[in-house]
Amino acid sequence: MTTVLPERPVVSTEVGADASRTWSFIAYPSGELLTVTCMEGCTSDHSQDIETPTHPDDIWCQTTSRDVTLPVNEHGTPEEVNVLSWTLNVRPFDKNVAARLPHVCVELMQDCWIEDLDPDAFEHVIGVLEARVTAMRKAHAQLVRTRQAYRTAR
Repeated sequence: MTTVLPERPVVSTEVGADASRTWSFIAYPSGELLTVTCMEGCTSDHSQDIETPTHPDDIWCQTTSRDVTLPVNEHGTPEEVNVLSWTLNVRPFDKNVAARLPHVCVELMQDCWIEDLDPDAFEHVIGVLEARVTAMRKAHAQLVRTRQAYRTAR
């Protein structure tokens, strides 16, 4: 039995705001031609998805933050580790319907993620981190006062 695939998909050349990010791919294993419009700001390279049959579960759009590192001592020696990175994602064919809408994943520390946050959950994470930064600012002020008192007493 021979499977006949649809014509090779191409990126849309339609005029419009989403035209440059509307494209089609051949779904594997069905051979169905599916069309996707990337979310605003998507930086994913979909050329491989367009060129070869791809399982719909493997299609996602993503925007990533710039990496920020801090020297973290996890194994006895400080190493530069990514902290507080994030990705904005859409997985348009995901079995989880919520993942088909834009959502955020936050990398607290390298390879330690809080995943699939909707706007309310992301706001909660931001609030928790803001509270910790506020507490750290108070600790910083206390550190400055304590160091000054220590120097003066010596």
